[in-house]
Amino acid sequence: MSSLRRETAEQTVIAVIEDLIQDWGLDLGAGVNAATLVVADLEFASVDIIQLCVALEQAYERKLRFQDLLMKDGSYVGDLTVAQFARFIEGRLVARPATA
Repeated sequence: MSSLRRETAEQTVIAVIEDLIQDWGLDLGAGVNAATLVVADLEFASVDIIQLCVALEQAYERKLRFQDLLMKDGSYVGDLTVAQFARFIEGRLVARPATA
């Protein structure tokens, strides 16, 4: 999935999502963008969210510990936007830059 890397985390998240949903036949008038909700707009089930997280970790070639994003106070978060995924990834990349 490293071929899906883009200039920004948001672009990478969008590219990975577009790859995952390409055969789903969703009618997304505005396409996938920063405000897109993965559950409400893209109809992701829990297995799809896991698949997204794995694909993003593969794209960045590192563990990003998405459980810190997906769970708050011991409960799963109901829905997240593309922008929330991107901000989380950016924070992880700053906190733990890639080693050479």
